[in-house]
Amino acid sequence: MDFELTDSQRAQQDAVRRFVEKEMPKHLVQKWDEAQEFPLDLLDKMAEIGLMGASLPTEYGGTGGGVMEEVIVLEELSRHSSSVAMAYGMDVCFGAVTIERHGSDDQRQNFLPRLVKGEVHFALSMTEPDGGTDILGAMKTSARIEGDDYVINGSKVYTTGLAFATHIFVVARSGRDELKPSSGLTVFLVPKDTPGITYRKIGKLGSRFLHSYEVFYENVRVPSSCIVGSPNRGWHAIIDTLNNERIFIAAVCCGLGRGALEDAIQYAKDRKAFGRSIGEFQAVQHQLADSLVELDMAQLMTYKAAWMQDQKKDCSVPAASAKYYASEAAFRTTDRGMRVLAGAGFTTEYHMQRYYRDIRQLIFAPVTNEMSKNFIAQAGCGLPRSY
Repeated sequence: MDFELTDSQRAQQDAVRRFVEKEMPKHLVQKWDEAQEFPLDLLDKMAEIGLMGASLPTEYGGTGGGVMEEVIVLEELSRHSSSVAMAYGMDVCFGAVTIERHGSDDQRQNFLPRLVKGEVHFALSMTEPDGGTDILGAMKTSARIEGDDYVINGSKVYTTGLAFATHIFVVARSGRDELKPSSGLTVFLVPKDTPGITYRKIGKLGSRFLHSYEVFYENVRVPSSCIVGSPNRGWHAIIDTLNNERIFIAAVCCGLGRGALEDAIQYAKDRKAFGRSIGEFQAVQHQLADSLVELDMAQLMTYKAAWMQDQKKDCSVPAASAKYYASEAAFRTTDRGMRVLAGAGFTTEYHMQRYYRDIRQLIFAPVTNEMSKNFIAQAGCGLPRSY
């Protein structure tokens, strides 16, 4: 059992850390948040230093890493901005992993080298207006066959990153089996500029410069070559992608929590009260110690889940556990950070309020922590299904 990163992973971590300090220092992230504008050139700069191919084989122009390398990049980006990390994750999680594992040879040859170069970007359009976690029961978006094409109709919500995405992964119901609801779903990879696609931006409390959208599909015609995986068997690709998504979000939470904790520690050292720094008071020290312990545990859980997926082991319970625990740990860390900074934390001059706002969505997105616990109880504890 080895808890050390490899030399190449350590070098990658150092490279991403330098990139973060140079290209996205916290004062710049603050400006992006206030202006609610994503710096599109940032993704191009990531591609230039090989980050877009961190989890892809060398045959596609990647660096030969895996999910663990993806996690390392996400953690470092999230220390300064979870919004930037989420944008990166849309490409490497929903894009690279899904296409590499479930795409056709033509799709892999077409999209993966272009993704490494930063020429294509992806968004996932899966959540329905009438149901979030209940994917199978709430799926109303349909795809019917017309000749050699499919015609998609329906609407989605919370499709993130659509502003800069070139392609959208659209999950639609193309068939129905009353005895097996998971049958009949198909995943399509659709160019964003396809006729019939319109969208509306949704205002948000946090992650304000990585916009989410409501998307409408009206007679959107796509060829069968847009299908990722097999027709009517998209659930298998979705499940594999969702495990990676859980790990991706856990890594973002770990990085966000680290960034908030670093700010809280620095403030505790600098802020003076009653003739000494507030970091000398036990009441403050205990809050920071609790955060450090919880984030360390969250990181271990996340690394284990990433390692298991790289080894092609069943990581469904560890991935769900990591997402659940890491988001709660980061949530508590930002709350304690606000307490340590007190009035300063409530001002926009400090970054703690941004961490505090941004973590809120990751408690219930992309899956609620309550639903994660339902699944852990069912699959991990062997208890009856509760939903």
